[in-house]
Amino acid sequence: MRDIVKILLGLVLILALLAVGPWLVIWALNVLFPVLAIQFGLSTWFAVIVLGAFLRANVTVKRKD
Repeated sequence: MRDIVKILLGLVLILALLAVGPWLVIWALNVLFPVLAIQFGLSTWFAVIVLGAFLRANVTVKRKD
């Protein structure tokens, strides 16, 4: 039973970070570049999601032995 609770709490934490993450990106941009003055809203939240999907890095390194 404790394992199920840990898994559920982990999933809730991950979902909360996914929901709050885009607003944290907007906040960070506003702090680093105050001239941007990006408004907090649902449309900017979706815009960060879309940008994150396109700017996601996927790097793999294969070693030659």
